[in-house]
Amino acid sequence: MAAARFPYRRGQTILLVGEGNFSFARSVAEQLGAAGGVVATAYDARETAGEKYPDLDAHVAAVERLGGTVLFGVDGTQLARHKRLRARRFSRIVFNFPHVGLGIKDQDRNVRANQELLLGFFRSARPLLAAGRPAPPPAQDPPDSSDSDGARPGKRRRRRRHRSHGPTAGVLVFEGVEAQVVYDADSAGSEDDEPQPDEAPGQIHVALKSGPPYDSWAIRRLAAECGLATHATLPFSPAAFPGYEHRRTLGYKEGVSSDANKEISDKRPRGPRLGLDEKRKRMMDIFHEAPEPYLLKELERIGPKQKGIVAQSVKDVVQSLVDDGMCHCEKIGSSNFFWAFPSEAAVRRRNRRAALEKELAQQQAAREELAASIARAQLGREQTDERAVLAEELAAAEAAWKQQQAELQQFKECDPVVLGRKRDDARHARDAANRWTDNIFIFQSWIREKFNMDLDEFNKHMGIPADLDSV
Repeated sequence: MAAARFPYRRGQTILLVGEGNFSFARSVAEQLGAAGGVVATAYDARETAGEKYPDLDAHVAAVERLGGTVLFGVDGTQLARHKRLRARRFSRIVFNFPHVGLGIKDQDRNVRANQELLLGFFRSARPLLAAGRPAPPPAQDPPDSSDSDGARPGKRRRRRRHRSHGPTAGVLVFEGVEAQVVYDADSAGSEDDEPQPDEAPGQIHVALKSGPPYDSWAIRRLAAECGLATHATLPFSPAAFPGYEHRRTLGYKEGVSSDANKEISDKRPRGPRLGLDEKRKRMMDIFHEAPEPYLLKELERIGPKQKGIVAQSVKDVVQSLVDDGMCHCEKIGSSNFFWAFPSEAAVRRRNRRAALEKELAQQQAAREELAASIARAQLGREQTDERAVLAEELAAAEAAWKQQQAELQQFKECDPVVLGRKRDDARHARDAANRWTDNIFIFQSWIREKFNMDLDEFNKHMGIPADLDSV
């Protein structure tokens, strides 16, 4: 089993956002040895945080003893406005398991509220990221830590790294165990390492649980909306942070909250995303395995647990099945019931098979007709010596014709036909000019006789040249 990796090193400036009992901050500070570059913040005021987390004072004292800074009453969506933070720049800004903690029962409202929290955090954190210079790529990927708490033994998780080039700020998303957090490929270090200034662009590290409803938060899309690139998604290993104890936003509750970080390590690994066709197939399996009517709420509960269908998509999947006539919907009282019978599925499959067989026969007939047409067209076109000689003569004639066309184009201006056409055009233009000139003379005579007007004065007003005459 590969050892869990600690993702930070001395010399980095680290801002921790949304700390609960500060056990994470303490673990980071103790592993760094000297925490002068660590600033740990909490949203709650000191008194409120102390009431929520009984072990808070001990962790805060340990961080401060190692030189770290602890701040209370820091809004994670207003970091750039905080007087103690706005002038500083950080190589790592870390937000573990963000959640509004408002107890919103409506799933859609809950998702939107947490998306607004993440958007506000990204927009507020980005100005505080150190600009740095692009770091050279590592020689090799760091050891795989996917076999930490909750991962299946003997299996190695394939990592996909999405690299961004240039000095751009980015986000690392840790999904793991199944919570999500991000590790930097260069982050390994030991207590014997000398402090090294971080010259790479700053990074935002977000740890987020995987699975519903957290997948619906669409953290990568939210980061992109704020101009941030997601560099990688890696497993979050609590074992990399000895002494860290995950706590809920609402605080530690006896009998509800658990030690050993089970709340983040017992999540099931997220499987591949399902397409609509696969979701429809799995939903039909639910109907056929127990052919009885279901309420939509029952399907939203069964779908994620038994078939891996995200609860938010169940309604759309069921409606698409109803629209296609694959399942039935009946309103009884104030509730809609959905069901489908296996026998109907068998009939649909037989009809589909018959339609496909008919279409196949039509395609085969069309193919045979096309083959026959090609054979008819090839009759008399067999490749013989005589045909080859005729083809060479045709090519030579075409080349000669093209050469003659080029020569004709060169002498086009002297073409008698063209010259004759130009003479005719010139004669027609002259006759038209003389005809309109005569009209002007007639109009001048009429003006002089009708109004006894001086022609020179008239020509001046009308813009008629004094030397106007026929061509």
